[in-house]
Amino acid sequence: MKTLLLTLLLGLACAHQSTVDVSELSGEWKTFYMTSTNIEKITSNGPFRLFLRRVEFDPERDIVFFNFFVQNKGKCIHNLDIGRKVGENSYRTSFSGKSYHYFLYASEDSLVVYTVNEDKNGNVTKIMGMYGKGNEANEEDFEKFLEFARENDIPEHNIVNFINFDTCPTSF
Repeated sequence: MKTLLLTLLLGLACAHQSTVDVSELSGEWKTFYMTSTNIEKITSNGPFRLFLRRVEFDPERDIVFFNFFVQNKGKCIHNLDIGRKVGENSYRTSFSGKSYHYFLYASEDSLVVYTVNEDKNGNVTKIMGMYGKGNEANEEDFEKFLEFARENDIPEHNIVNFINFDTCPTSF
């Protein structure tokens, strides 16, 4: 039943016509903003309080590598998660349960990713992340992030600004 719900939620995200070419997105990215249906997942010591550093797509093997830090009890812990392609611009990982990541939007400086996570207890959480290059998000890209959060019923009042408190190393 949970898998059916995850498939439905991912299908709703995919219903939005995306023009993202993931093969162009490999490189360095930083977490700018996140919002979630469960705020505890993205706040202090939450499993998705993560600071992205690099995304690397391997189109020949239909996988993506996510390099990031998770901050737990003030410590930055490096993680490498591998996603397998499950559909157009969508990948499944096993970080913190089962997670489906859908790349919704990309500009030269920003990336918006919708994630549906089912944790080990079977709880489903929707997460919207905005990632960027540099040190701040531009207004147009932030508006896209908000638009996608609204379309996927993820509360704006749960938005967390990650830019201001990223104390993790910039490289591994």
